[in-house]
Order: sequence, then structure tokens, then C-alpha cells
Amino acid sequence: MNVLKFRHILTNGQNFLFSSKESNEEYYGVAYELTKKLFIGIAKRVMVFNCSKYNFYDPPFVFGERQLDSLIMPELAFLCKGLAIAEYPVNRNSRKKGFEIKNSKGRTDYWCIYKDYSFVIEVKHSYDYFETKYTGKTVVDRWKKADRQLIEVKDDIRKFAENTEGVIRLGLHFIISCSRINPSESVREDYVSKEKDMLRRLYEELRPAPNFMSVWELNKDEIYYDDRAYPGVILAAKFFKDIKHKGLKY
Repeated sequence: MNVLKFRHILTNGQNFLFSSKESNEEYYGVAYELTKKLFIGIAKRVMVFNCSKYNFYDPPFVFGERQLDSLIMPELAFLCKGLAIAEYPVNRNSRKKGFEIKNSKGRTDYWCIYKDYSFVIEVKHSYDYFETKYTGKTVVDRWKKADRQLIEVKDDIRKFAENTEGVIRLGLHFIISCSRINPSESVREDYVSKEKDMLRRLYEELRPAPNFMSVWELNKDEIYYDDRAYPGVILAAKFFKDIKHKGLKY
């Protein structure tokens, strides 16, 4: 994705900007489809928390990574026809200086099967103060951590016994766009006008570079929470090439 290309889509009354595909390889197409459908489904589920019946609006993405599970897990289970597990046990190995570990018991955020591929998924959550021109250290560090965690499980993944086409490691970083306190009434319009520049900034600063990026542009009546505005959610994703594992289909 050396040159970012995006297209708008409107679905379920919500606006999205999606990066175009950068590969024709099968694993990439399957990962792209799952990530896109997952993001759209999550946005739809958020609207349940905009509840006029009980007079509240508590979008889970505002709070943190753990609260995202209330959106991700049910949508994964729906897309994968029930074949999804949260906190899936794995062994981690790393030879990287400063991070050396061997056969450490751990967990990956999600495991699932979609379109005959197994997926191992790591999720991160952070905030991006879009009215500045700078990317926060937390955004960069959490992206790097997800990448490192997915590298560390590579050896264990080779032992997976399910009879699928391969195992795809998928890093998902939900970056919540946040305004300063007491935002202006034009904050959504300002955000939309800047979103491609924000995506380019993030693409240039996140390393390794994402191979999928998207923005969910919230509607104007959905962006305000407490004394700030959250006009959009950015999803940066990293698709690792599929690993041929013990249970591989022949």
C-alpha cells in the first residue's frame, strides 16, 4: 500500500472509508473480507448502545480494549458460524533482544475459522487526538506490541491440528479519534475533511506498515460523549501470510 487508495461505502446507515486491496493472494483476500465485515458488524452493534428506550448512549469503544470484546466476540461468532474462541491458549517464543522468551504460556485475544482458514487475532485499542498533527506514543507502541505478540506465536501455530487451509495471524488496532474538551459544533465536518491526512500520517508512522486501513465516520448525533467528541474510529490491520500447519488440508 505504497500509495493509499480509499473508497467510501454507506451501509446500515453508517459511512466508512476503506483502503483498497493490495494483493491478489487468497489468504489476503480472506483476511480482508473478514476484517471488513467485522468492522461493519461492530459498528452496527455499537448502535444498540444508542438506546432511546432506556435513554442512554454508552459506545463500548470509548472505554478501552476490554470493552471492545462486547462487540468483537459476538460479531466473530456470527461471521464464523460459532467457531470463535476468546483468550485462546498459545505458547510464545521470542529471540528478539530484550524480549527473549521460550515456551511461555500465554493467550491470543481470539481464535476463529473463516472461509476454511484458521485465524489468530491480537487486538489493541488507543486514542488519537486528531486535531493535532502528531501520533501519540501509545498508538505506535501498542501497534508494535501486537506485531511482536503475533510473531511470538509462530512456532506454536505450526502445531494447530484443525483441518484448514492455513493459519492467518491478524493484528487489529482500533484507534479512537478523540477531540479536545468542549468541541465545536463543526467537529464532524472538520474530522471528515482531515481523515485522509490522518490515515497517511498513521500509515507512515506505524511500523511495520498496516496492509488494511479503514475509518468509520460516526453520524453527528452519535459523536458526543461526556465533554468530548469521538467522530470516528480508525481500524489499522496487519495480515500475516498464512502458515502451513500440522492439520493442513491436502
